[in-house]
Amino acid sequence: MNLGVVRGTVVCEHRAPELVERRLVIVQPVDEDERDAGRPIVALDPLVNAAEGALVWFVSGSDATDALPDPTQPADAAVVGLVSSIRRIAG
Repeated sequence: MNLGVVRGTVVCEHRAPELVERRLVIVQPVDEDERDAGRPIVALDPLVNAAEGALVWFVSGSDATDALPDPTQPADAAVVGLVSSIRRIAG
């Protein structure tokens, strides 16, 4: 799983039929200190309904389709949870 911050939503005039009822968000990948860690991506937000600025967990690749109610839907990334806090374990 990856950490990211929701930066906004995507509004589409045309979508693949499988994505018509799905919410798309722009996610900025971040590290555990919430520093940018790569380029922003577009991800499906099927269950979470994350608000802009929310820290989220997201998955990509085949894990993204596995996270959806219908695994035949096209997805490269999907938000799978909201992060309420990060706790570091001393070691």
